[in-house]
Amino acid sequence: MRATPDGHPELAVAWVLHTLEPEQDAEFAAHLDECAACLEIVAGTEEVGGLLGAAVEPVEPPPSLRARILEAAAAPDDSSASPLSPGAGDATSSTVVPLQRRRWVRRATAGLAVAAAAALVVVIGGLVNANRDLAQERDAAAAQADRSRQVVELVDAASRPGTPHAVLASTEGTFVGLVVDRGAGPEFLATGLPPNDAAHTYVLWGLAGGRPVGLGTFDMSGSGPVTASVPSGVAGGRFAGFAVSYEPGRTVPAAPTQVVASGQLAG
Repeated sequence: MRATPDGHPELAVAWVLHTLEPEQDAEFAAHLDECAACLEIVAGTEEVGGLLGAAVEPVEPPPSLRARILEAAAAPDDSSASPLSPGAGDATSSTVVPLQRRRWVRRATAGLAVAAAAALVVVIGGLVNANRDLAQERDAAAAQADRSRQVVELVDAASRPGTPHAVLASTEGTFVGLVVDRGAGPEFLATGLPPNDAAHTYVLWGLAGGRPVGLGTFDMSGSGPVTASVPSGVAGGRFAGFAVSYEPGRTVPAAPTQVVASGQLAG
């Protein structure tokens, strides 16, 4: 049995329900050691089974059942009658299930188990997809919250007297970003720039003695601000200002091609 990205849902559910033959059960148990997908299905099935079990309200058995069980335990062994049957003790009313019927009952039970397994596969598949969607939404919300926190912290730091920073404005005078040094090296915030396509990238430059030094690339997707740290090997104090250019390709060129924003260091 090979490990696959989707696993073996029917076998996994049947294994949890203990409806596999002994040989299949042992083979699938060994398979779980190397198949993460089946392990996930098994865990989900056990969780759903626990939820279904907890959803059933326990029922107190009637007192007569306890009396009949005790009577059956104390009675001598008589295979011709079943003490638990309504006609216990009466040989004419005892019920004997023919072997053929027992086989039919076993097949019917196996069929019900397969049907239950198939139903659980559908339920678990829906739960797994729902959990995956929720996880993606949670991760996206967490990333958005972290990005918002970084933006607020950078803007707040730039407003403090004495903090080295550069306000970046477009050629039309529109605010498009900040470079702030809070003591651990320059940090960069870009916002309001048009999204770039896959064939272009934005480049952040440091301006030292009139000569631009490429510091790194970044992309704008239109989904919100971008924050990043300037590479640690670059000293923020050596630059008198910063600029942003729009470049063809995905790497930092030797010199900027199209400068779209710039700003002088202050603070």
